[in-house]
Amino acid sequence: MRYLLEVFAIVNATVLLVAFVFLLRGPARKFWIVLIYIASELSANIGLAAADFFLSGSVGESAAINRARYSHLYWTSNLFLDLLRFLLVILLIGRAASETSARRAMNRFLIIVVAAALILPFVLFHPRFTPWPRGAWFNSTSELLNFGAALMNLPLWATLIGSRLRDPQFLKVSAGLGVAVTGAALAYGLRHFIPPGGFRSVPDLFLMLSQLAGWLLWCSAFRMSIPERTLGTTPVASTG
Repeated sequence: MRYLLEVFAIVNATVLLVAFVFLLRGPARKFWIVLIYIASELSANIGLAAADFFLSGSVGESAAINRARYSHLYWTSNLFLDLLRFLLVILLIGRAASETSARRAMNRFLIIVVAAALILPFVLFHPRFTPWPRGAWFNSTSELLNFGAALMNLPLWATLIGSRLRDPQFLKVSAGLGVAVTGAALAYGLRHFIPPGGFRSVPDLFLMLSQLAGWLLWCSAFRMSIPERTLGTTPVASTG
């Protein structure tokens, strides 16, 4: 299972890199928020791979210390990316709502949602900093953020569908993000119910598959703009 996870990690990173290239060649200004997220995700993947390479291979007490260091780095990186995905949904909602008459009310609501997302993990899960919280706190906080992002993606869809200028590319980007955060929320939730053992990697595999589906949707969305950028906007005359 470990080798399968490593293969999917490479595939996921490759597809996300393709989405990044498509975005740079296409609607980079339009989706600059997504561009920042993808760059952060790719940087985190590279950083974790480098940390795994340099911290592995030791034995004895050094091995235990390095495992703890990698665990802290892994959970901190994951939490940062989960928070970034949550904020990405919020920012996309704010952008979509800017074209509606309820823009001010929606902005106030989004500020409350962000404040709640930052406070609730410390209220609900009671972390103990010794000096780092346990992995269970990081897992529960990531689950909360992704579940919240999945719920907030519903009003984003409602706003986009109800808009007079319905943007199919924006809808695809929202769909890809919705698949990724919903899969992440379910994967983190499954970790609570699966005991240590051979099936412990099942949530990780589910997480990678859902992310792969989301990144593929992003590739499809960002590729939509490339032919227009490459061929120009001059219509081709019919010869028939």
